[in-house]
Amino acid sequence: MHFSGKNKVLAVLFAALLLMPMAGAVSESGDIREAEFFKAPDEAANGENGLFDELSVKAELYNENFDEVPMLFKRLVGSQEIALQIKQDDENMLYATAIMRGGMVGEFYSYDTPEDPISKFGPSMTVETDEQTVHQILDSEDPLKEAVQSMNEGTLVVEVEGFFRKAVLWTITKLYS
Repeated sequence: MHFSGKNKVLAVLFAALLLMPMAGAVSESGDIREAEFFKAPDEAANGENGLFDELSVKAELYNENFDEVPMLFKRLVGSQEIALQIKQDDENMLYATAIMRGGMVGEFYSYDTPEDPISKFGPSMTVETDEQTVHQILDSEDPLKEAVQSMNEGTLVVEVEGFFRKAVLWTITKLYS
C-alpha cells in the first residue's frame, strides 16, 4: 500500500494512537488501588457559584459517562493539569484547574488569580474562552464538534505542550470539523 505525504503522516499518527497503551504500566510494587475521581459538591447542584458550579456538575457527569467519550479526546486530556481561563458574562474571570487522571477528572477547583496557587508543575494544557462559548459547547448535541468549531472561529483557544498532545489535538480538529 502506498501513501502520499499528508496521508503518510496521518497513517503513522493513527498507528501510534492505536498502539499506545491506554493506561499506565504494570507494577509489582504492591497493591494497586483505584483512583478517586471528582464528585461535584452537593451545593453545586443549586448553582450558587454560577459558572464554576455548572462546570463542576458537568465534570462529574463527564466522569459518569466516561465510556461514551471519544477515544481521541481521552488521549488528549490523559493524565495532566488543564488550566481554564474563562471570561464570564459579568466581565470577571473564572480561573480553574482540572487535574486529569487517565482521561477522567480527578480534581477540579477554582481560584482568584491567573496563576494556580496549588499547582506544583504548571498546566500542560491551557484553555481560554468566554462564558457564551462554554454554554454553546455544553448545550450542543455534539460538544466535541462544537468545541472544534469554536477553535476554528477563535472563540476557544487551546494550547498544549508536547508533540503527542499537539498531534492528537490536530487530529481532533481534522476529524471533528
